Amino acid sequence: MPELNITQEDGVLYIEINRPQVLNAISPDLLDGLIDLCNSIKMNDNIRVVVLRGAKDNFSSGADLPSFQKKLKEDPQRVADLGRVVAEELSLLPQITIAAIQGHCIGGAVVLASACDIRIASENSRFVIPELDAGIPLTWGGLDHLVSLVGFSVATDLVTTCREFDAREAYEIGFTSRIITAENFMKELISLANTIATKPKTALRITKQQLISIRTGAYNSKKDAALMLESLTSPDGKETHNKYVRKLS
Repeated sequence: MPELNITQEDGVLYIEINRPQVLNAISPDLLDGLIDLCNSIKMNDNIRVVVLRGAKDNFSSGADLPSFQKKLKEDPQRVADLGRVVAEELSLLPQITIAAIQGHCIGGAVVLASACDIRIASENSRFVIPELDAGIPLTWGGLDHLVSLVGFSVATDLVTTCREFDAREAYEIGFTSRIITAENFMKELISLANTIATKPKTALRITKQQLISIRTGAYNSKKDAALMLESLTSPDGKETHNKYVRKLS
């Protein structure tokens, strides 16, 4: 799909939103492409980490409103729900997901980023949730994701004022986990993704299962013992554990 560039290297799949002429605005067709891609990714055991980023140093300027207006006339319910479906698909992927944010991250792009497990931002990133100024509420499940990340009060502030916030504030409120200089962004992104991808596969997948259960309110710590034993008895888990213990001896 021309609007999505896909590359894979050493267990890491990079998804690049490729609409730089409109600052990587999100169209209905692009969302359909992401749904198909997520359905393919979740069946691929060779992928351990998924990175979502934008072309030309911009994450995304949010929904491409003209293209949505056109598509909404054809199938309003399905098109209005596309963003929620994509955010849900991203959040439920069995791989660890990273939103690599540079430049603009606006509206629906904030929602897609919030559906990922980790968000990192370049120092030049700018965020805004302008939906109310556009006469619509924040949808696509965005409020749920945002409240869980930054808390009820901060989420309400950002959504109802529609004010811009920068990379520093995004980090301070807990929306992102780190700020990276623009010149080092790709280097550190690749290092982060590769570091996670080298972790033992079984333990990594179990960790993602636990994260999903926390997101969905289904987490039960009584299952932790069985999950630990599952990891320790798996070939990769046993090998990694024994190497770690030997280092301590």
